[in-house]
Amino acid sequence: MDEGVNLLSRDIEEKKKILDIIPAKCEKISFLFNASEKLIGLGEPEEVFDYLVNTSSELFPQADNILLLLLERDTLRLTRSVKHKNLVIKDKYGDIIDKWILRNNQSLLIEDFTQEYRFDCKKTAAFKERQIQSLISSPLSIGERIMGVMRVESKASRIFSLDDSRLLRSICDLGVVVLERANLMRRMEELAIKDPLTGLFLRDHFFSRLNNEAKRDAIKQTGLGMIMLDIDDFKKINDTYGHVVGDIVLRRIAKILKETLGEAGNCICRFGGEEFVAMVVEANKEKILTMAEAIRKNAQDTAVSFRRKDVCFTVSLGVAFHPDDGIEISNLVDEADRLLYKAKREGKNRICYIGQ
Repeated sequence: MDEGVNLLSRDIEEKKKILDIIPAKCEKISFLFNASEKLIGLGEPEEVFDYLVNTSSELFPQADNILLLLLERDTLRLTRSVKHKNLVIKDKYGDIIDKWILRNNQSLLIEDFTQEYRFDCKKTAAFKERQIQSLISSPLSIGERIMGVMRVESKASRIFSLDDSRLLRSICDLGVVVLERANLMRRMEELAIKDPLTGLFLRDHFFSRLNNEAKRDAIKQTGLGMIMLDIDDFKKINDTYGHVVGDIVLRRIAKILKETLGEAGNCICRFGGEEFVAMVVEANKEKILTMAEAIRKNAQDTAVSFRRKDVCFTVSLGVAFHPDDGIEISNLVDEADRLLYKAKREGKNRICYIGQ
């Protein structure tokens, strides 16, 4: 009789414990559902990164730090962080724990750093500098492809549970699917506005940017320069060495243009065939002419190797300015084009501009 009562009492206690944790589980499931709805509505990777760290901060209020590390060229780099206390995170790269997660593509729960046997946690910056005692961490992965690591840290031991680890993994899995969609959309947009051979913008996008810059310049009047260039005797290169070498020359010119004119706000375009045009913003006439000369000289000093032979090439350039030359922005491309062909007529491998 007593044994039956004891068994019944234990059964009641077990069921009571289950009933006690049901509300918390329901709350987390509801949170996860709401988070997934908001994540799906995001379209930019930067928005997804912000949402992941902020959501994790809400979901794990007991945490001291939330870290998001992204994989860039085989290196894990700290991209986002939320710190509940005034802390400066000096270590900006992944440690042995993060590398384990990358290697195994698995989530990880460490309840107590001092009792961890898989890693020498005491040598990590998390333990030595941030005094971290426990953490949960999850890969940002889709299949075998890993984008990064999410990490939730606490200065107290045994703060996180296996359920917390699973919940973090769920958030990361949702986030990475949205990231993949955002990256795919970005690649599709780039294909629509960029030349696949050189990676430079196409004409339609260039003129759209030029129109926007004209509106901005009407207010700020910061000046605008236009550089148009053409590869000298490009048909001869194609006829002599073939289109494969011609394509290499085009890519090499594109590289020179990016290195010389790649500042924020500038726009470089493959205008057609072997002709390129670049819009240079917020620069005076002297600076733009210096850039144009750097392009001309770099092209002249560059050679493409083909069958143990150096294929050399040069470019001719036309440069026009607003407002220095008294040319309206809408006419800059036509004026730069006119000056380009003047450079061609005068012997090639040179720059022509008004006021020479």
